[in-house]
Amino acid sequence: MPKLGIVVSHPIQYYAPLFRYLARNVDLEVFYGYHPTPEQVGNSGFGIPVDWGIDLLDGYPYRFLTNQAAPPSTERFRGVDTPGIGAEMTTSGVTHCLILGWNLKSYWQAFTYCLTHGIPAAARGDSQINPAERQLKSLGRRLLYPLFLRRYARILYVGKRNRDYLLRNGARAEQLLFSPHAVDHEFWRPQPRIHSTSRAIRFLWVAKFIAKKRPEDAIRGFLRALRERADLELWMVGTGECEQDCRSLATGEARVRFLGFRTQPELCEIYQATDCLLLTSDARETWGLVTNEAMAMGIPAVVSDACGCSEDLIQDGKTGFRYRVFDTDALASRILQVTDTLTQDPEHFATDISRINQTYSFSQSLNAIETLLRESSPARK
Repeated sequence: MPKLGIVVSHPIQYYAPLFRYLARNVDLEVFYGYHPTPEQVGNSGFGIPVDWGIDLLDGYPYRFLTNQAAPPSTERFRGVDTPGIGAEMTTSGVTHCLILGWNLKSYWQAFTYCLTHGIPAAARGDSQINPAERQLKSLGRRLLYPLFLRRYARILYVGKRNRDYLLRNGARAEQLLFSPHAVDHEFWRPQPRIHSTSRAIRFLWVAKFIAKKRPEDAIRGFLRALRERADLELWMVGTGECEQDCRSLATGEARVRFLGFRTQPELCEIYQATDCLLLTSDARETWGLVTNEAMAMGIPAVVSDACGCSEDLIQDGKTGFRYRVFDTDALASRILQVTDTLTQDPEHFATDISRINQTYSFSQSLNAIETLLRESSPARK
């Protein structure tokens, strides 16, 4: 019987539900590079210790590898160094391997072990082409990446732009399998929504307050829209180095509320009380899983066209709207469009959002995994 080994840096709130879903359908074990403390998780941009309020290790088999890096970190290549990963996979009886990236030493250690032991390996990431990337760096990537991308049995892609990125950098089309970014629709499930004409339309921004997320754009776009309509509110969830600048930008405006860091269960309640998500990030936002969360909760999103998810999840006028990144006037216009639409028809976006949720689901990833598990070991062909 095939057994899947999944190699990942550390427990991540978006991956744990996927692992639980897969474990109900295939034999697997997850290999973690290290187990960060809440303080270490917070060092990745939150600026505070982070506890997601859910058990990230429940519902699937896992083991923590010995990480030799000092100090451990997912922010640098050598920050996760697990030379014993091959022995651990042998002990576990792994026959196939899914490696969630190639930006850490641990991932290359797993890949090398698979190559030398005839284990079909797949990679999954979410990178997209960044138009701001230096031309020389882009050329180097296109020369180097085919040397290793074509050695994976399969490569899982999360969306259209990720697929384009992989093909541009040397992956073969026949290697690619669709494994979209998705969230747990049992957890992010809306209660019946009560739309009150007596309250303002509430927009929600959820992210770390860091440069690539462009929180100031959300505030500037909202304040411009507020000049046209007074029945608007903006709730901002998160922490980070840009938070104080954002608070200063919104000084004196009571309709902009800063809610701080919130756990996953708390976020469910916040989504339930809001009407539309704003995702304002630049092209370094390779996806934007908060958009999946919002749509699972039944609300539309206004997303910058630089975000990786924008082509997959956003259909203008149906599941939300896109706008040109950095253009806060365009963002304000989209905020007003959503407001007008929801005021006239609160259920306008519901049908198309439901359709997107069916496509961007864990079941698609299971299909990809089952295809990988049908791959034969090169040594046995």
